[in-house]
Amino acid sequence: MKNIRILHLFPELLSLYGEYGNLQVLIHFLRKNGFTAECVPYEEGELSLEGFGLIYIGSGTEANIREAAKRLMPYKDIIKAAVKDNKLFLATGNSMAIFGECIEAKSGEFPALGIFPYKTKESEKRFIGDALTKDAFGSQAIGFINTSYIYEGISTPLFELVLNRELGNDKRSPSDGFCEKNFFATQLTGPLTVKNPHLLCHFIKLMTNENIELSDSENIVKAYSNSLAQLRKRV
Repeated sequence: MKNIRILHLFPELLSLYGEYGNLQVLIHFLRKNGFTAECVPYEEGELSLEGFGLIYIGSGTEANIREAAKRLMPYKDIIKAAVKDNKLFLATGNSMAIFGECIEAKSGEFPALGIFPYKTKESEKRFIGDALTKDAFGSQAIGFINTSYIYEGISTPLFELVLNRELGNDKRSPSDGFCEKNFFATQLTGPLTVKNPHLLCHFIKLMTNENIELSDSENIVKAYSNSLAQLRKRV
């Protein structure tokens, strides 16, 4: 029986929208399908990425995002090497700001990890709304966006929004998030894997190299179908 370990970066500092739920549902369905699974929290101190099937990070206040970037700065080379080696990452909400070149905030410019060549700018305005994407990984993704960040320079978006298209990365186009190797990032909160069973299955496949199937009777599938039907009416 394969053991899957998930590293949760900053579960206390960055869990603004209950994003621990992303990992709870992953662990539940991993165990339900015959795997052993555990979640390891990280807040500060020595960081190792060895032995983890997924590294996850969620969203937080703008001040906490900058604090998380500061705590991770000593380990940026370790993170960069892990990305290069196809280690699986998932960043949701505004945590993707941590992995760009810098964060231009109201109070000045702050360094980010520089893993990817984009910049984050903090706006005076908040960008808020429901999100529905084009088909991706087998179906449309649903979620919610609530951010003050504008991202410039992302060339490999993860999703394309079809509802509230103006909420994309640069707040001019519908492109959301990014994907580089096995690093997946999106502005969507929800939590993402709770609201999107097809994405849940996709990440389990990436972690285990095995397919799992969810029946239509699963509550997670019923909730997704209902939400999808309602959001499609608004496009």
